[in-house]
Amino acid sequence: MTLDIQPLNPSHASEQELADYHAMRAAAVSVDFPEDPPLTYEAAVGRLRTPPVGDGPCRFWVGSLDGRLAGSVRIALPEGSNSGIAQVEVHVHPELRRLGVGTALLRAAMPAVLESRRGTVLGQPMKPDSAGAPWVAGLGFEVTHSMVMQVLRIATTPARLWEVSVPAGYRLTQWTGATPEQLIDSYAVARQAIQDAPSGRTSYRETAWTPDSVRDADRELAAAGAEQRVVIAIDDTTEQVVGVHVVHNYPHRREIGYIHDTSVLAAHRGHGLGLAMKAAMTRLITDERPDMNLICTTTATTNTHMININHALGYYTARTMNWVETTTTRLAEKLAALSTSPR
Repeated sequence: MTLDIQPLNPSHASEQELADYHAMRAAAVSVDFPEDPPLTYEAAVGRLRTPPVGDGPCRFWVGSLDGRLAGSVRIALPEGSNSGIAQVEVHVHPELRRLGVGTALLRAAMPAVLESRRGTVLGQPMKPDSAGAPWVAGLGFEVTHSMVMQVLRIATTPARLWEVSVPAGYRLTQWTGATPEQLIDSYAVARQAIQDAPSGRTSYRETAWTPDSVRDADRELAAAGAEQRVVIAIDDTTEQVVGVHVVHNYPHRREIGYIHDTSVLAAHRGHGLGLAMKAAMTRLITDERPDMNLICTTTATTNTHMININHALGYYTARTMNWVETTTTRLAEKLAALSTSPR
C-alpha cells in the first residue's frame, strides 16, 4: 500500500475531505478515549478550523491509503513564551495503525518544523498506556510532565457543592468577554501567578501575562468566536485583583467549558479563594449557559491541593495524561533512520 500525503487547508477543504477527516478522528476517539462522548462532526471540524487560542499558526497534512483517509498531522507554532517549541499532533485511524502511517506523516511534516528553527518538539498529551506511547518513546520522546483531566457534569452534580462563601476581606466580581480596562493592570499581575503551578520538566511555559498580552488574548478569543468568562477576587483593602478564574467556550463545543487558568497571588493563598471563585463560576454557568453541561480542567498530578478543590466541587478524574517532548535534532535523526514508507 502507498500512503498519499497531501497538505490540508481547513478553510478550503471540500465537504468530502472534512467528512473523511471527521470519520477518522471519531474512530480514533472512540478507541483512545472510550470514556468521552462520541466526537461530532461540528467538534472535529470546528477544532480543525479554530485551534485553541495560544497554539499560534498551524499547518495540517493528511494521508490516504488506497483512497481511504488513514491519518493526519498538525504542526502548531506557538508564540511568545513558547516561541522555541513546535507542537506536533498525529492521529491515525485505529484500523490502520502499525503500518507506518504515523511515522510517514510525521516525516512529511518535519521540514516545516526544521524551517521554524525551533529546538523542541512537544507531542500531544496521551494516556500512559495509550497505543501511541511505545511509538513516541521509540522516536526519542520522553515524558516531561503528567496531568489529570477532571470533568464536572453539571446536571448530575448536587448544586449544594457550589454554595461556597467568599472569604472575609474579599469580594468576587465577574464578566464575559474582554477584560475591563480599570482592572487590567492588577488582573495581569494576578494571572501571572499561574507561573507557580507545577509543570514538571516540560519546556512549555505559561503565557507571561502583562496588560498588553491580556488585551492580545482577548482580541484573539473574540476573533475566534470564543466566549471568555472570568471570575476574579478583589482584596477589599487594596482594591486590587488577587485571584483569577477563567473559562473558555468555543462555538463548535458549546456544551463544554474549558478552564484556562485558576490563580491566586501567593500572599492571598490559604483562604479558600480558588474554591470560592470556581464555585461562583459554576453557579453563573448554570444560570446563564444551561446548554454548557460539562466543565473540563487539567491539573498537574502533583498539585493535590487543586485536585482536591475540584473533587470538593463535584469534579471526577477522567484520566491521566502524559506530556512528551524531544529535541528537533533528535527527532529528525530518528525519522531519518527509519524506513521511508509504510510497511
